Amino acid sequence: MITGGAAVGFWGRIRTTMDIDMVIQMHAGQADGFLKAIEKEAYVEVQEAKKALQKRTMFNIIPNSTMFKVDIIPLDEGNTYEMEKFSRRVKMNFQGRDIYVISPEDLIISKLLWSKSEGGSERQIADCESIWKMNQEDIDKKYIQEWVEALGVKPEFKKLSV
Repeated sequence: MITGGAAVGFWGRIRTTMDIDMVIQMHAGQADGFLKAIEKEAYVEVQEAKKALQKRTMFNIIPNSTMFKVDIIPLDEGNTYEMEKFSRRVKMNFQGRDIYVISPEDLIISKLLWSKSEGGSERQIADCESIWKMNQEDIDKKYIQEWVEALGVKPEFKKLSV
């Protein structure tokens, strides 16, 4: 599932980003097969990737064709919200291929969480506002409000000009 700044371009204003964030559902036992499958197409620190998958932390790969960094984020299957967010991902056709992108509601919520962890990032707030404005007709406001309350990001949500 594509998330982060790259996903903002699907739901909000297009902006530059230094990488693509992708959430994957993969267990440590699947790492060898995954890493073997990409070894000729991308640069990856194999041992670091295996450790990251075991610890459920982020690692990155750099596809040879683009040299654009991809941050791989293992899905935290023990986190109720993370599982909900992953189940709500949206299938899209992008340049003739099916991809999954985080829902606009969950992107807003995630960016509010990132803003809180970064001490009030204005970039995250601006991203949220652009997503809200471009999707205001279809956005599930009740869903956002419920998770904003549950995740403790109501002060960040109140900063939005929506």
